[in-house]
Amino acid sequence: MIKWVKSLRSELKRPSFLTEEVSVVLGNEACDLDSGVSALVLAFHMQSADLEKPVLPVLNIPSKDYSLKTELVYIIDNLDLSQEDLLFRDSFCLKSLEGLRLVLVDHNILPAEDSELESRVVAVLDHHQQEREETSSVSLKVETVGSCASLVAEKIFSENPDFSDPVALGLLLDAILLDTVGLKPEAHKVTGKDVKMSDRIQSVIGKVDAMARFNELWSAKTRFDHLTPHQLLRRDLKLITTDKVRIGISSVPLLLANFMQLKNCKDDLTLFKKEEDLTVVIVMGYLVTEGVVERDILIQGEEATRDLIATALQHPDSTLGLQADSSHTEFGKYYKQGNTAASRKFILPYVKKLTSSLN
Repeated sequence: MIKWVKSLRSELKRPSFLTEEVSVVLGNEACDLDSGVSALVLAFHMQSADLEKPVLPVLNIPSKDYSLKTELVYIIDNLDLSQEDLLFRDSFCLKSLEGLRLVLVDHNILPAEDSELESRVVAVLDHHQQEREETSSVSLKVETVGSCASLVAEKIFSENPDFSDPVALGLLLDAILLDTVGLKPEAHKVTGKDVKMSDRIQSVIGKVDAMARFNELWSAKTRFDHLTPHQLLRRDLKLITTDKVRIGISSVPLLLANFMQLKNCKDDLTLFKKEEDLTVVIVMGYLVTEGVVERDILIQGEEATRDLIATALQHPDSTLGLQADSSHTEFGKYYKQGNTAASRKFILPYVKKLTSSLN
């Protein structure tokens, strides 16, 4: 797989690149480990099955943001690969490819700014709530497992039972372990399929100490002392855009009670909201200690929309178990989250549905 990744950029130089059929496997715009690995490994599998037509994995961020994805940088560096070997959204223009066939992994609908690409989508593999309507033109697989990498592994083994590339399988296992907190049931992330795929991978590449590897990956993910609050907000961002509002949901790898104490945090939050042209920003903090998850939430922005979202998320129907905390009112509305199993994957479609009804 390493040799294949190093060859990717040469594909962009082919004289027929803009006119020939090209499959692109596109991760989501947060580009966490699960999204990046799923795009890379699924594209490698697809290319291995058909050597005639190029298949390109694209990390759905501008190249300048790669350094913010610390756990992804960590595993790529350990494979003796570098940023220069990878493809990003600004590596080439997807809309300019006449023969584009687009495969979405770790998300199932395109954001509004990519709506022109909708007609090019041919397949979807995702573990979030299904928002895409089923049609005969798109091969759709959406299942709410702990990690999208589990669905990628399942697809690979179903289509090639003898698949044994150790790098690809190791990447998938890393993503599964990080997303499921080392397969610990207490974290309420893991499903039977995650365990099954983890076991299947380890039957090929050898046994791994799940919690030890999770701790190593988690340490890389939470290595943020070199990042400013502004960079942390950009590091793991998803956007909801309608004709009325633009909502940003940022996930940061520390509790917000500590995040808000970082130097220049308030100014950086204001700058971030302005740069992204956000009506409201929702910041979700989280901390994992020995497999135990803690979460809190901050909501800041235009008052009417902010209060509407805050009221809805506090409603019992949201099942978040939010507890208002008035100790940080200068930042916005701050809450401790009782239901620590509810990650952004749960909250995102809830907020999307809410904002879509705004007049």
